Amino acid sequence: MAVTRTLETLFDLRKPAVKTNKVLVVGVSSKRSLGLAIGEHMYQNGWETVLTSRRPEKLSAKTPHHDIRFLDYPQSIDAIDDLTDLTGMVFCLAKTDIGEAGQNGLLGTSEENFLKTISTSCYAFIALVREVQRRNPNLRSVVALTFLGGERVVPGYEVLGVAKAALEHSVRALAAELGHENVRVNGVSAGAVPTTSSRVLPDFRKVHEVLSRQSFLRRGVTAEEVAGAAAYLLSDLSGGMTGEILQVNGGLRHTVL
Repeated sequence: MAVTRTLETLFDLRKPAVKTNKVLVVGVSSKRSLGLAIGEHMYQNGWETVLTSRRPEKLSAKTPHHDIRFLDYPQSIDAIDDLTDLTGMVFCLAKTDIGEAGQNGLLGTSEENFLKTISTSCYAFIALVREVQRRNPNLRSVVALTFLGGERVVPGYEVLGVAKAALEHSVRALAAELGHENVRVNGVSAGAVPTTSSRVLPDFRKVHEVLSRQSFLRRGVTAEEVAGAAAYLLSDLSGGMTGEILQVNGGLRHTVL
């Protein structure tokens, strides 16, 4: 009985490792987004949550328990100026011209779209980590959402794949730079989860079906499973991990597509 209680205490994420844990989730696009799933998971497990969105009015009425703010990088980064008590941050931003990417592939990508995609999907991560870390002395864990398209060629994901590859290396580089500050930086490579953002990718439904069949689990992963992985990386249970990309795709990374 004593052993059981000890294990329950150790693995209960509802009991924060410090008196108050607070997480900033950047880039919640809609009620179907992975960012909102992560925010909900953390809130249900006792964390205070601050979510940023380009359309906060669409989320506030349905999720009044979250502090939801407008942020459209880089114009409105001052939306998080007053946050000084964060212990965690999750980065979910990714943006490109889907029409151009679907029609023209990587060779047909304009310089403007390429730079915009890299800026929003990667450099924004670096800039936001810098600002958050500077203002929050208790920051301990940063998590970035990425996708297998950052290391494999996935149809319809051309320029976003380049941006995700850059994002994943940024995770490793920032982990090295911030380690002496006791800040861990990791990533979650999520499977092809049907979200509002992913559904606008060219042939997403077909890609999702193929990837789901090819995975070891013979299915896609859920937003809740991705949120659970992010929660693990935000918590002290992963205290010895930094610079890692945690694969949450049913083993898809290890298959021959």
